[in-house]
Amino acid sequence: MGKDKDKESGIRFEREYNQICGKILGEERRKREISREDLARGIISKTALGQMESGRIGWTKLPGDTLMYRMGVGTDYFEVVASSEELDRWRRREDICLLLPERPEEAEEKVREYRLAYRKREPLEEQFLCKVEAILSFQDWRQEGQEPAAARFLTMARRAVACTFPQGWEQRMESLWLAPSELEAVLLEAAARAACGRVEEAWEIWEAVRCYPGAHHWRERVEVLIAPQTAILGLWLSLTGRRGAGRPVLSFGRTALEMLRRNYSHSYLLPLLTLLGRMQPRDGEEEAYLAQATEFRDAFRRLYEWFHYPGYRIWQGITVDNTREIGVVLKMLRRCEGKSRARAIYDEEGLIVTERQLEKIEKGIHKPSYENYQRLMRQYGKCGGWKTAMVETDSVEVLELRQQISTWIGLCEWEKVQIGIERFRRKVDIKYPRVRQELLFWDGLMKWKIEGAMEEALEMLLQALYCTVPSEENRDLKWWVFEREEIIIASNIASIYRRLGHMKEAEKWFDTIMFSMEQQRNRTEIEHRGYGIFMDSYDNFLGDNACFERALEKNEEAVQNCLKSLYISCLPNIFYGIAWNSYELAKEKGELHNILQSKWENAFTISIVLADFLYDSHVKSFLNAKRMKFLF
Repeated sequence: MGKDKDKESGIRFEREYNQICGKILGEERRKREISREDLARGIISKTALGQMESGRIGWTKLPGDTLMYRMGVGTDYFEVVASSEELDRWRRREDICLLLPERPEEAEEKVREYRLAYRKREPLEEQFLCKVEAILSFQDWRQEGQEPAAARFLTMARRAVACTFPQGWEQRMESLWLAPSELEAVLLEAAARAACGRVEEAWEIWEAVRCYPGAHHWRERVEVLIAPQTAILGLWLSLTGRRGAGRPVLSFGRTALEMLRRNYSHSYLLPLLTLLGRMQPRDGEEEAYLAQATEFRDAFRRLYEWFHYPGYRIWQGITVDNTREIGVVLKMLRRCEGKSRARAIYDEEGLIVTERQLEKIEKGIHKPSYENYQRLMRQYGKCGGWKTAMVETDSVEVLELRQQISTWIGLCEWEKVQIGIERFRRKVDIKYPRVRQELLFWDGLMKWKIEGAMEEALEMLLQALYCTVPSEENRDLKWWVFEREEIIIASNIASIYRRLGHMKEAEKWFDTIMFSMEQQRNRTEIEHRGYGIFMDSYDNFLGDNACFERALEKNEEAVQNCLKSLYISCLPNIFYGIAWNSYELAKEKGELHNILQSKWENAFTISIVLADFLYDSHVKSFLNAKRMKFLF
């Protein structure tokens, strides 16, 4: 009887674990009193939304994330899997983003290739392509400056809006549920109307988009995905003499910039800073603010040029740095468990898929059904699927608090961390592994950082990791698919071993984490969240071993990877690593001293400006103390 009860409890727990993203989606929708029909309109059917909320179908990346964004809820609280085709489509769209607006002919060709490769497209995919074509039309209009070009621009912008908007949207936009990517299409139509001489209509749309997130109670982590674009349109309209007097253009430009800074984002940052630099200040306070914005602009321009990154680019409506590819996940977990394909295709219910089918799934050729995917995952000791939040809860507020605590930890604001942890304890259920893991991790981190008790902290961090990671016995953990929190915890474990002088043990942990991340990246070309924390720890390990050239190589690779993401919180530390490793390497390679000196001076200067940009006073104080060493 006891065994049956335990089994029933396990099944119930697993079901909750599987359905958590859909459950949060449904809870948030009901709390906001949105009907399924209204939330799903233009993206998926209301029936499909109901199945997604109940966990009867899997989370599809593009529509799933966009539905959350429509309610102003960020999706970086979750880690999910996607099919190989979903990620292939994302990568193709990303190629287009990196080409616009600087290489329009190549972007146009990539759009044609996308349409040919994927004849069947979701409304959001089609909207993305139409927005790109509208931007291309905008560039044509700016070159030609004639009425036919303006008309083409308006036609393309309207086509983009129509992909997910109902007819007559202008009269009831405030009653619609729209995501940042959809509001971008509206901003393009506003710009097109201005190009056609319909300036007041353009300003009305701008005002509606500016007020939309506040009216719909969006969280700032989602509002920041549209605020810079809105500010850019307002500044452009004002600077081109399109009757912007009396509108809060400069004020909103500052608002958008501050959102980017608070959220560690560089999305549309350079064009925003460039336009702010052309504004005329009205008083001394504005003059000082715009001077600082100019300093940021120059630093980011140097940074982008150094790493050949297009500072002027467009961004997709979703990111995938919290997303794994199904086939890679299944293959790695099978290898970690030490199972052959022949053993992995059976469970207690019988045959799941054939051995040949599993091989194709692992290669990304086939996508398993949602039910078969769940059954396969259970074979590898992974509870439930991967559709999970950072901690088990159906409360967005708890997830936000968890995110805030992590931010305070990054800024070394320990008093706030302690208060936040106590609030968190009162709001969660410790029976869930991820909740228990999070609390053990934080307690261990505090034991290390505040009390200096590293050996006690190490024991607590190991306990935290093994809440969700299987023990090493009979397993090769380098094949484990380390999730975001697991990467961060394991990186801290490696760092403590390093600090205690156990370099072989530290090396084992660093090699394990890196191997796991590289296996995922080799197929998906995605660096997942937690990568920056790992690189910071690994850089210190390489430095202790005097591997300065290797460390410098990994630092520069880390910058390239970080720039591809919206979030750049790890950049100040990485650039300091470039400065430090260049400085130390110059002692070994005197013939390269001048080249390396230029590198460390440039990197150190950028790191100071980035710390200022990101409001990281702890790192800024540390850098100021090192100024004489690097900028004598």
